[in-house]
Amino acid sequence: MLPRTSKKLRHGEPAGPGESYSHAIAEALSAEMGRSRRSIKTLSRWTGASDRTVQNWLSAVRGPSGPHLVELARHSDAVHEAFLSLTGRLEDARPRIEMSAALIQEGLNLLTGKD
Repeated sequence: MLPRTSKKLRHGEPAGPGESYSHAIAEALSAEMGRSRRSIKTLSRWTGASDRTVQNWLSAVRGPSGPHLVELARHSDAVHEAFLSLTGRLEDARPRIEMSAALIQEGLNLLTGKD
């Protein structure tokens, strides 16, 4: 018998928008960084958040707050893409990203003398 603690036991898929947010960020962070102690320290250094807070992000207990999310998106392409996906704007950004990458490649080719 479990003690009565007012905590929900999580089973399966996220129930609401807040949970899908925390799951999407956790999935993006885990895919890009892993769940090692080193990755926790790196994420903590990037954001200024405590190790325990970062562990909560990785286990999808909580999602990062606004300032932490900005720092994560600044350093992590996976988090940036997850955020755009959650807002429904991923497809809006993709052509601009691809165009920027093509321009950068063209500039590099000009600098290195490649055709």
